[in-house]
Amino acid sequence: MCLAVSASAVCAAGKAPVWAQLTADQQTVLRPVRQDWDRLPEFQRQRLLAAVKRYPKMSPQQQQRFSQRLPGWTKLTLAQRNLARKRYAQYASLPKEQQLEILKR
Repeated sequence: MCLAVSASAVCAAGKAPVWAQLTADQQTVLRPVRQDWDRLPEFQRQRLLAAVKRYPKMSPQQQQRFSQRLPGWTKLTLAQRNLARKRYAQYASLPKEQQLEILKR
């Protein structure tokens, strides 16, 4: 049995909820992946729910980018997502000047 707990709506057993069990706010943020949500792997749904918690603190530009990139991100394989995370970590560790140069390319 699943219970909607605060903003996360996580099942009592620790499983990510199916689409119908998400809160209205969660559904609004995750709308770009509505059709795929129930087929996403458990760990991916958990990560997306964690991202939804951070969503209100994002700037409007970050929120827009999140919504635009979400469908493509969920279609990547685990290996592809891990590679993207690794590359982003490398990028984030660069000095700001180098980051700006990369963005200009």
